[in-house]
Amino acid sequence: MSSSKTIILGAGPAGMACAYTLADYGCPATVIEKQNGCGGLCRTVNFQGYLFDIGGHRFLSRSPVINRLWQDVLGSEMLRVQRSSQIYYRKGYLRYPLTWDDVFREFGWIEIFLCAASYLQHRTLYGRDGVTLEDWFIRRFGQRLYQIFFRDYTEKIWGVSCRHLSSDWAEQRINGLTMTAAVKNTLLDGAQSFAKTLANEFFYPKYGPGDFYRKLQDIARPTSNFLFGTHVERIRHDGKQIMAVGIRAGSDSKIEDLESDYVFSSIPVTRLIQIMDPPPPVEVLSAAEKLRFRNFITVNMIFNKEDISPHQWIYVHSPGVRVGRIQNYKNWSLAMVADPRKTTLGVEYFCDGNDWLWRMSKENLIRYAIEELEKIGMVTREYFEDGFVVKEQDAYPIYDLKYKEYVRVIRNYLERFSNFQTMGRAGLFRYDNSDHALLTGICAARNYRADGAFDIWAIDPDKGHNVPMAIKCGLQDAVYSQAET
Repeated sequence: MSSSKTIILGAGPAGMACAYTLADYGCPATVIEKQNGCGGLCRTVNFQGYLFDIGGHRFLSRSPVINRLWQDVLGSEMLRVQRSSQIYYRKGYLRYPLTWDDVFREFGWIEIFLCAASYLQHRTLYGRDGVTLEDWFIRRFGQRLYQIFFRDYTEKIWGVSCRHLSSDWAEQRINGLTMTAAVKNTLLDGAQSFAKTLANEFFYPKYGPGDFYRKLQDIARPTSNFLFGTHVERIRHDGKQIMAVGIRAGSDSKIEDLESDYVFSSIPVTRLIQIMDPPPPVEVLSAAEKLRFRNFITVNMIFNKEDISPHQWIYVHSPGVRVGRIQNYKNWSLAMVADPRKTTLGVEYFCDGNDWLWRMSKENLIRYAIEELEKIGMVTREYFEDGFVVKEQDAYPIYDLKYKEYVRVIRNYLERFSNFQTMGRAGLFRYDNSDHALLTGICAARNYRADGAFDIWAIDPDKGHNVPMAIKCGLQDAVYSQAET
């Protein structure tokens, strides 16, 4: 096998971890990425000397393998940060994780009693969890608390009713969050974390997560060729092996075929199926068409005001505005702002491709975001200096009630190719965290080198489905990784 024809599609966390691991083996690879830099959704953008992430990215993991990777690459530039976050709810702000004084002030004894009664009723009268995300929330928190606290924010993110979403999302993302954990954390005033989502401390790169991926690129560069601003247009195959990858550089109308001996892919699996040449069977194409992603918009702005909020991020539960979350980057790291007398905010929206918000111009999006910041009393337009917008397609896999069936059909098709592996969030259609995506890239590279027998689809950061295979490669602790992004 000629390793010089090894191709990696996508330079997000999985793709960069794969390139880094192959470089450690001394294996040349070509990395193809549509953006003009690495990191994917974890990249950091420099705008007029101010650094902006594509959403907030905590470096939080239980995996010694991933923690060691972060520390080895970042060294002293890995900051230990005390969490400070809020929820905007009912026209007011609550600290999150919740504290007792906030809960009492906002709800009062009567509402607290009614929520507790609803919780006990559902724990007593209802058995095992149902299949929907609504079932999952009600089983753990009761109908009343679900309706007043979880429903609106969750449906703002996904754009559909929780009745039409699988509980798998909660099992993966907030499995440790229960009424018991929340109450203990509230009563102890955040003194101890009982669930990952309640963690009160995390790591963060001094110059943003994108700096970590740029450093991975620097390490891999001697053996890797990075083609940025390049789109994948077709995947040529003979039914058993991938023969070539057709790419288009920038606006060039010409497609160039790169011969391939081995291909790793972290691009959206739906897109991958669509560009297979020859096309897959009808049932595979149909499965790919039925899988959906949620798009993501960040409106990034500089304000000529030193103190807007003391928090790193704010969850916006109010249905009266479309904004879902707000990042305050100087509170993640002071190095993110060129002038500490000013504040940079990232205003985040979740939408579909046919959404009026997605079609809005960047200038109008900035105006709209400022209006919403004013509505929630965060900052007024007089302080606004400048801003820009980032739109990301296929950011979040939507777990509808049949997504597993569609993924299974696609997986069965892709596994016929002996020189191919898919990995990462979009490649596996799995709403994983950044360290899990890193881990899939590492394990895929080790599979390629016959240094493991990892089932990339089955790597589970919480349940450890790959423990027997991981032990074989000395990665028994790696499958327990958790990081919230």
